[in-house]
Amino acid sequence: MLTVTRTAGEKIVIGDDIIVTVVSVGANGRVRIGIEAPLQVRIDRAEVLDRIRQENVDAAKSEPDAAAWSAYAARRANSRAKSPG
Repeated sequence: MLTVTRTAGEKIVIGDDIIVTVVSVGANGRVRIGIEAPLQVRIDRAEVLDRIRQENVDAAKSEPDAAAWSAYAARRANSRAKSPG
């Protein structure tokens, strides 16, 4: 890990197209940063990404909801019956 010291307004450049800017440093020591990156680069806070991953693991372990699948199947059958063909 690279550790650098920056003050408000200073930037860090990652590669050719990612710029991290220190927006402000509060009296409580909290740092606000801005990140400029191409749209295809996903940016997540670590705790949010961890929660998403855990929810995916939990969902994969759960039993399928029979009522939800029945409703889905009924909607699909109804849309097929209505479409000209």
